[in-house]
Amino acid sequence: MSRIAAFLECIPGSRGVHIGLIAFMGLLLAIGNWPWHLDNYDQAKQAYVAQEITKSGELWFQHTPQGRSASKPPLMGWISAGLKAAGIPWDIALRLPSILCALALLAILLQEGKTLLGVSGATLAAAAFGFNLMTPHLATLVRTDMMLSFFIFLIGWMIYRKLRSGVEWTTAERWGVFWCMMAALFAKGPVLYAFLLPGLIIFAIMERGRSHAKLVWPGWWPWLIPLGFFLWWGIAGLVTNRDFYNDVVVREFLSRFHEGARKDERPQPIWFYFPHLLHQFAPWSLLLLGIAICFPEVRRRIREKPHILWLVLWSVGGLLFMTIVPAKRVDRIYPVIPPFCLLLVEWCAMLWGDRRVRIAAGASLVAGVLFAGCYFIGLVPLGYHDRIDALVNFSQQASRVAASHGVDHITLPRSRDEGLLFYFDRPAFDDKSEALEIWKAGKPCALVLSEGDAKQFFAKVGHPVEPVLDSGKLIGKNEREYYLFLQD
Repeated sequence: MSRIAAFLECIPGSRGVHIGLIAFMGLLLAIGNWPWHLDNYDQAKQAYVAQEITKSGELWFQHTPQGRSASKPPLMGWISAGLKAAGIPWDIALRLPSILCALALLAILLQEGKTLLGVSGATLAAAAFGFNLMTPHLATLVRTDMMLSFFIFLIGWMIYRKLRSGVEWTTAERWGVFWCMMAALFAKGPVLYAFLLPGLIIFAIMERGRSHAKLVWPGWWPWLIPLGFFLWWGIAGLVTNRDFYNDVVVREFLSRFHEGARKDERPQPIWFYFPHLLHQFAPWSLLLLGIAICFPEVRRRIREKPHILWLVLWSVGGLLFMTIVPAKRVDRIYPVIPPFCLLLVEWCAMLWGDRRVRIAAGASLVAGVLFAGCYFIGLVPLGYHDRIDALVNFSQQASRVAASHGVDHITLPRSRDEGLLFYFDRPAFDDKSEALEIWKAGKPCALVLSEGDAKQFFAKVGHPVEPVLDSGKLIGKNEREYYLFLQD
């Protein structure tokens, strides 16, 4: 036992371990959703935004594949469309914003950890950020969660550094907050206030009258002017698009305050986030709780060190606010993970002279690597076994087969699998009645239909037609089978 304890104690401070962990983390971030596809987590909607910007030039108000108003602001779509215009393939262009934000978060945490505790602090900060069940998953999803978390973290981190240094805000730093606010609002809307304002308000109340209390606040204009620009975007949407209110204001924002208001969200209990956070952020969540419970010194230092108090209020305040919001989904609390990583290193730095803390940190490091590593590496063969990229492969094969028969246009009647539009590089779904008229007229036609739609379609044609390509049974929420039919 003493040898194991000595081994665990020395792991965080090893430079070889540090380099190896960073390399392994990069692998997990890359393969967290491999093989890549767009068929879950609303990725197809975000991809379609970037595609629409590229094809139509519409910069401000895009749509979903089903024709609704896009519910997210357009920042990530702008970036992905710009990357595509620069010659980067869509698979990379759609995911690169999230990957770069994850790497930037990692770089900041590495530097802060090194400042606090040398190599050991950098290793712990990076490991807590990367070796959990959330970061590798979100790093390559075509979603705005990682980008939002990055901009929220930048604002909170600037406040943290102000409180730690005790230096007044400069004009350049206020502009930094302004642009981070602007970017966060146009990435995912005003949800960023839910993660920052509770901590700011509680900090101002608790530290009222102390000299450092004003350092937490960069001023009103960096917070309010970006909100004004966002409200202008929303008002312009309401004025120019009659569906914007229902699709964006009601379905995207107001639905958060009504349990089960959206069909894809089930009502959740008030305590929903706490067990999920313990599980998704394990073993670091357990290490944080263990330190807070077992060491009175860290609880005492919270009030003595304003920057540590801010880390606690920032992370816990955001978590508590999201807890009282009725509509819940696990990925929505991801922005609390980076400040928790920084808090963990702060506490470990306070107690690093205690051998028990070093052993616990080493054990958490080993557990985190094994837990996250085995999970995400294990998902790759499982993904290939379940053919989660079946629609991607089917669309590529169908395009080649249709082209070999001299048919350039593939007709896509409306489908619940929204990724089909992106896979076939189509701007919109086709009308089934028009497709039926073309087929009955005997004109050259390539048609992609699901199993159920194919039966109905060819019942109206009057005779069955054999498909030239079969996707096989899909694994997922729809569990459909698609066919390619050709008439040349």
